[in-house]
Amino acid sequence: MAGWFMRTVAVLTASLSVVSAHQLWHDVNRYDAHGNECKLREMRDVACSRLCVADLENCPTSLQPSCPDGQRFCADGECHDECTDAIQARNPCHCSRSGGKLPSEAEALIPCTAIANVTIHEFHPWNSKVDIREACGAEANITDQSSRVGVWDSTWLGGDITAVWAECPAAPAPNYTYAEGYWLATFAVNGALAVLIALWSAYKRWAERGIRAAAAANPDSVKGTLAASASSDNASDRSKGEKIATREKVTASEEGKSDNENSGTKDKLIQGMSLRGYRDQILGTACVWSITLVTVLWICFLGVWTADYYGSLPGRRSGVLYSLSYESDFLELATFLILWGIVFIILIALFVLKPHLRNYFRVQTMPSVGNFVCVVRPLHEIKMMEDSTNWLQLRINLLSERLTVALSRDKERTTCPVERTSEGRIFFTYQCTRYVFDEHIQQYAPFEFDLGTNHHKLIAQADGLTAEQAAYRLELVGPNFIEVKVPGLFKAFVREFVAFFYIYQFIFLWAFYFYAYYQVGLVDTGVALLSAAIKVALRMQSERRLKRMAEQEEDIMVRRDGKWQQLSTKELVSGDVIELAAGAHMSCDCILLSGNAIVDESSLTGEPLPIRKFPIRIGDIDYDAAGAGKLSTLFAGTIVSQVQPVTKATDSLENARVMALVKFTGTMSDKGQLVRKILFPNPISFVFDEQMRIVVFILVLYAIFVVIMAAYLYKGNSVAIAFYFIFSVAQLLSPLLPAALVIGQSVAAARLRKKKIYCVDPQRIMTAGKVQIFCFDKTGTLTKEGLEFYGIRGVDSGRFTEFGSEVLSTNILLQQATASCHAVANLDGKLIGNPVDIEQFRASKASIDSHPEFLDAILPASESNLAKMHIVRRFEFVHARASMSVVMLDENTHKMHVFVKGSFERIKAIANERSVPVDYDEVCANMAREGCYVLALAHKVLDTNEPTKVGALSQDELESGCDMLGLLVFKNMLKEDTGKAIAELKGGSTRTVMITGDTALTGIYIARQCGMVPKGNRVLLGECRTSTDEIKWVDVDTKNPVADIGPYLAELGPDGFPTTELAVGGAAFEQLCASGAIGALLFNIRVFARMKPAHKVKCIEQHMTRGTTAFTGDGSNDSPGIRAAHVGLALSDGEASIVAPFSSANRSVMSCVELLLQSRAGLATSFANFAALICYGQIMSGMVKMSSFYFSISLTQNLWMLIDGAIATGLMLTISLSGPAKRLAAHRPTARILGPQMLASVGGTVLMNWLFSALAYVWLFQQEWFRCNEHSSAEADVTKWWLLGDNYESSIMSFVATFQFINNGFIVNYGYLFRARWYRNYALLVVWSFLIAFVSYMLLADPNRVGCAFRLNCGTASVLESLGYASPTWKIEPYNSPLGHNVIPRHSRYMLWVYCIANMVATNMWQVVVVNGPVRSWLRKLRPLRRLKTKL
Repeated sequence: MAGWFMRTVAVLTASLSVVSAHQLWHDVNRYDAHGNECKLREMRDVACSRLCVADLENCPTSLQPSCPDGQRFCADGECHDECTDAIQARNPCHCSRSGGKLPSEAEALIPCTAIANVTIHEFHPWNSKVDIREACGAEANITDQSSRVGVWDSTWLGGDITAVWAECPAAPAPNYTYAEGYWLATFAVNGALAVLIALWSAYKRWAERGIRAAAAANPDSVKGTLAASASSDNASDRSKGEKIATREKVTASEEGKSDNENSGTKDKLIQGMSLRGYRDQILGTACVWSITLVTVLWICFLGVWTADYYGSLPGRRSGVLYSLSYESDFLELATFLILWGIVFIILIALFVLKPHLRNYFRVQTMPSVGNFVCVVRPLHEIKMMEDSTNWLQLRINLLSERLTVALSRDKERTTCPVERTSEGRIFFTYQCTRYVFDEHIQQYAPFEFDLGTNHHKLIAQADGLTAEQAAYRLELVGPNFIEVKVPGLFKAFVREFVAFFYIYQFIFLWAFYFYAYYQVGLVDTGVALLSAAIKVALRMQSERRLKRMAEQEEDIMVRRDGKWQQLSTKELVSGDVIELAAGAHMSCDCILLSGNAIVDESSLTGEPLPIRKFPIRIGDIDYDAAGAGKLSTLFAGTIVSQVQPVTKATDSLENARVMALVKFTGTMSDKGQLVRKILFPNPISFVFDEQMRIVVFILVLYAIFVVIMAAYLYKGNSVAIAFYFIFSVAQLLSPLLPAALVIGQSVAAARLRKKKIYCVDPQRIMTAGKVQIFCFDKTGTLTKEGLEFYGIRGVDSGRFTEFGSEVLSTNILLQQATASCHAVANLDGKLIGNPVDIEQFRASKASIDSHPEFLDAILPASESNLAKMHIVRRFEFVHARASMSVVMLDENTHKMHVFVKGSFERIKAIANERSVPVDYDEVCANMAREGCYVLALAHKVLDTNEPTKVGALSQDELESGCDMLGLLVFKNMLKEDTGKAIAELKGGSTRTVMITGDTALTGIYIARQCGMVPKGNRVLLGECRTSTDEIKWVDVDTKNPVADIGPYLAELGPDGFPTTELAVGGAAFEQLCASGAIGALLFNIRVFARMKPAHKVKCIEQHMTRGTTAFTGDGSNDSPGIRAAHVGLALSDGEASIVAPFSSANRSVMSCVELLLQSRAGLATSFANFAALICYGQIMSGMVKMSSFYFSISLTQNLWMLIDGAIATGLMLTISLSGPAKRLAAHRPTARILGPQMLASVGGTVLMNWLFSALAYVWLFQQEWFRCNEHSSAEADVTKWWLLGDNYESSIMSFVATFQFINNGFIVNYGYLFRARWYRNYALLVVWSFLIAFVSYMLLADPNRVGCAFRLNCGTASVLESLGYASPTWKIEPYNSPLGHNVIPRHSRYMLWVYCIANMVATNMWQVVVVNGPVRSWLRKLRPLRRLKTKL
C-alpha cells in the first residue's frame, strides 16, 4: 500500500508543472473586431525580479543600498542590525536553493535593493519576460542591459556581465519522504489491519475445513432449508387435546393474495429460504471493529486534510496553508484526490459487501450448532408499469440484473441470533416469527398447531389446555406479541444514510468542502439533510402508527387446567380458551365457541359498522374460515364492543361466559400477516426507476466526454481534470435529486392529510398519479351506507299481493318474518348488524329484549297483534349461500316457524315451486331495474315445538319445503356526490368499473344513475347458474336473449368504442376466467355482480394486468381487494386502515377524485423538479463547462453559491408548493423520464440554452471593447478556479447562464393539466421575480456593491476611477487580470439584458406552445399516446 501510494503521488505531482489551458480556434488578443492587429496593452504594477551582483558596487546608483546608522545591508536585500545565518540564508539570489542544489556561479551573488513595481505601456504577452526586464532595467537606469545583465541559470557573471536578474526557475515540487509521522501512522494502522485480516482468513479456512468437506459431500447438509419438517408432542405426557405441531409450508407470498384464505399450515412464508449457521470468534469480531475504526480514521484523515487546506489545523500548524504538504498547494490537491478516492472505494466496498461482511468474520457451521443463523431468501421485485418495449431499456435491465446477481443483491440476507428457551430449545426470530430447531428432522421450522377442521373437534377443546401443554406450545411459537421496533432518531438517520445515494452525496459534497466551495457544500448538505429528515419523519410516523396497531397486551381470563385464571395476552397459544369481555382488544384470531359478540373491525378491515359474531354450531360441520366460519371468527386487531352469553341454545354451547378458542397468535394471525407484510415488503420498482438506469448510463457517458474535453484543453493537468470531473458528475446527477422527488411526495401526502385522506405508504402516491382504472364497490361506496326500506309485497297462494309501504299492514307471517329474520343486535341503544337487516328491523317497528331466553327475543310493535318471538336457532347470512334463516318460537301459539331470507334467485331455488308466482322473475327484475334491492322471504311451520329437537336439524333440512312468503324491497340511494365524482374520473381519462356483491340489475341501475354507463348505451347481462354452464346473454331493457354479443360490440359510437356495455354475475365471471375469454371482454364489462370477496380480488388482478388499477370500498368484504390493487383506498372513519395504503375519513367518492388530483400533482411536481435539475446539470456541464475549459475561466465563487445555494435550492422548494389542478385532466402526467414529453421539455430547453450561450460568445467577439482585451489562458493557473472569473468571457457566461438557471425553475411550472396554473404558485413567482430583478440589477447598473460582491461589472478600485466611475467605498480585492476590470459598456449591457430576456422568452414559448400547448395537442391527435384503449 505504501509503495502504491508513493508512486501515485509522484505521478500526480510530476504532472502539476503544467497548469495552463489553450484555445484552439482563435489567437488571443491578436486581432481586433475589424481584423487589425491589436494594440499592445498596458500592464500596471508589474513586479520586478531582484538584480544580483557579486559586489554591491556593481549595483546601479539607484539600487545602491543605504542603511540607517547602526544597521547593515544583509544577503536578504534588507537592512538589519545583524546579519545572522538565518537572514543570510534568505538570499533571493540563491532562488531558495542551498548545498549541492545551488549552482557554484550563484554562491557569491547578493541582491541590490528592490526595484519598484513598473508599468509596461506596450506589453507583449508572448514575450512577457523580456518586456519586464526592459521596463525594470529602465526603472533602475540600466543602460545596454542586454550586454551587461544576464539571467539566473542562463547567463552568469563574467566578461561584460556584471549583474544577473534573479528570474528563478520553478523550484522542484516538494514531495513526501514518507517518514512523516502521519504517513507512518497511516501505513502502520492499515498494515496492522491487513495482517489481522490475513490471519483471520487463514484461521477461517482452517476452522471451516470440516464444513467444506461436508458441503462437498452433501451441499444441503450445511445449508438448512425449511422443507418437510414436522414435530409432534410426546403422547405419554401431552395426550389431552394436543395436536401435531407442523411446520409452516414455505410458499411464495405474492402481492395481492387474500390473506384471509388460510390453509391448514398457513402458507405465508417465502419459498426458497435457506439457512446458514455461523459462530462468533474473538479474532473475527476484532477484525470487524478494526475495519470500522480504520474506516472512521480514513474519514477523519480526509477531514484533517480538508482543515489543512484552509490552514485550520490546531497548534503550530494553525494559520499555515498546506502545512502537511510542505505548503505546496499542488501536493495538497494531489494528496487529497488520492485520499478522497481511497475513502470512496472503502465506502462503496462496504456498501456492496454489507450483506456478507459481518458473517465473513464469523466461522460457518451447521445451522444447528451456530450461535447465529443467516436466513437467505430471494427478493421478488414488484414492477409497476414496466417498460419492456425499449431495446436499450431491456439491455440496461439485463446488465443491471446480472450486476445484481454478481453482487448478491438478488437475495435478502438477515442474520438472527440464536436464543434458548427456558427448556433449552434453540430458536431464532425472523420477521417476527419464531423458528424452533426440531430435533426429529434436525432443522429449524416455524410451528403452528392444527386444532381441527370441523366444529366437533373445535368444540371438544372447550375445556382449554393444561399448563404443561400451554408451556410447550408457547415454547414453540413464542409470545403472542408482535414487536414493532421503532428506532431512535439517531438509528433512524443511520438507517437512512446507509443508502447508496447518500454515500454518493457524502463523498461528492466532501470535494465541495475541500476545493474552496464549502459554502455550497453546506447548503446542499442542508437540503440533503432536510430530505432525509422528511423521509425519516414520515417513516417513523408510519412505524409508530403501525406499532400502536400491532403491539397489543392486556390481561384476559384464560381457562387452564380446568380453571379460569387471569393471564397476559402475551401468554396465549393456539388451543387456549378465553373469555371475551366488552371493551377487550383482540390480540389473536379466535373461534367463538359460546355466546354472541359484537366487534368493531374498522381498524383492521375498514368496515364502518360493528359486526355481530355467532358461535360455531354443534355437529360434524366443516369449519371454513373464509366462508361461513368468518361469522364465528374474531380477528386480532379488532375490539369487542359487546358480549351476550347464551345459557339456552339449541345448536351451540350453552355457557354463562362468552368463550372463544384461540386459533392463531402472533404473526400467524390475520393481523400478524398484514403487519409482517407492511414491515417487510417486497421492493417496488416504478417505471421511473427503470428508466433512471438509462439516464445514469447516458450521464456517465457524458461525464466521460466532459473529462476528455478537459484533458484535451487543459493539456493533461491531472489535478484540474480530476476536480472538474468530480464537479461535472455532481452537477450532472445532482445530489439534490432524491430530495426533489421526496419533497413532491411529501407535499402531496400532507395535502391529502388535510383532506382527511391518510397515506401510510408515500411511495404509492406516484402510482396513484398513473391510475387508469378505478374499481368501486357499490353498497356504502357509490350508494349511501344504509338502504332505505321501500316497501313489502306479499305472496298468497302463488300470487303477488299489492305492494305496500307499511309492514304492519301485511299478514302476520310477513310481520313475524320481517321482525325476526335478521341478525340485528342492540349495542347501548344502537342497532348493530348488516345495514339491510337494520333497515328491515326498523320497518317492523319491533324491539329487542335485552334478556333473551334463547338466542334473541323480539318484542313486537305495540300497535301489532303479534306475540313475543323467541329466536331459537339462527343460520347467519353467508355469501356462498346468499341466504340466512331463523327458527322462531311464537310465544302465543308455541309453534316453531322457519323463516328464510335471501336473494330472490336463491329463495326461488329452495321454495316450493307451487308457491312461487308465475311472474316472479319479471317482478323482481323490474324492481332491480329501478334500483331496488330485493330480498325474498320463505316460510314453513315445524312439526315440533321442542327447541332441543330443532338443534339436531341441518340448515338444508330446516329450509327445505318452505313456501314463498313475499318480497322485501329496499331503495339503493346514491350518495349526493357520486355522479359528480364518476364524471370527473371519466373526464380524467380513468375507466370506472363496479364490482359488487349485489344483483346485476341493481348494479346496472346504479351504474346508469351515477353515469358509469353512458346514457343511451345498451347493456347486455351475462349470467349462468354455475361456472361450468354456458353464459346466457340478455338485453336488460328489452329482456330479449342475445345469442351472439359480437355484432353488438362491433357497433361503435362517435368515440370509437362500442355503444354496448356488458354486465356479468359471479358464476359468469368464473366461467369467463376458466375459458380464457375474460381477456377479450374485460374492458367491455362495466358491472361485475354477485361477486364474493375472492372474486373481487381475481377481478382486480385481471384489471391490474391491463393497467394501473385502484379499488375503493368500505366493508370487510372489500379489504382483500383493497390490499390486492395497485392503489387501495379504504373509506373508513378511522385515521388509517391497516389494509390500505390510503384511507379516507370522508367516506365520499370524491375522495377518489381528490386522491388522483393530489397524486397527479405530486407526480408532476416530482418530474418538474427532476427536469429542472437535469436542465441545471446540462447547462452547468454543457456550455458553462465547455466555456470554462476553452477559455480557462470560471464563474466567480459567490456566483456559484448564488446558483447552487439560492437559485437551485430555492426554486426546487417553491416548485414543490404548486397546488393541484381543480379538475382531472384528460391525460395523466408522464411517469417516463425518457418519454416524448420529458425529452421534448428537457431536450428543447437544453438545446435552446446551448444555442443562446454559443451565440452570446459570437456577439461578444464582435464587440470592439472586448477584442484585444481577451482573457489569456496561457497566463492562467486552472487549478485556482476561484481566480478565473475576472474577465469579460466569464461575465458573459455568468449573466447568460444565471438567467438560464433562474428560468429553468420557472418553465417547469407550466402545465395546468395536473397542477394549478403557474401564476397560482405565488411563492415561486416571488422568488423568481426577486432573482430576475437581482441579476438584472447586477447587469444593468454601473459598478456597485452588489455586482462587485459577485465580481461582475466591477474592477480594481484604481481602475474603476480611471474609467470615470466613482471611487468605491467598499473593499475590492485586486482583479486577477491585466485589464483590471470586467465592466461591460452601458449600451452593451442593455443589449445583453435584452438578449438574456429573449433567451427566457424563447424557452418559455417552447414550453407553452410546443411542450404544453397546441403543438402537443396536435401531435397527440396525430399520434395519440393513450396506451389503455378502452371506453371510459
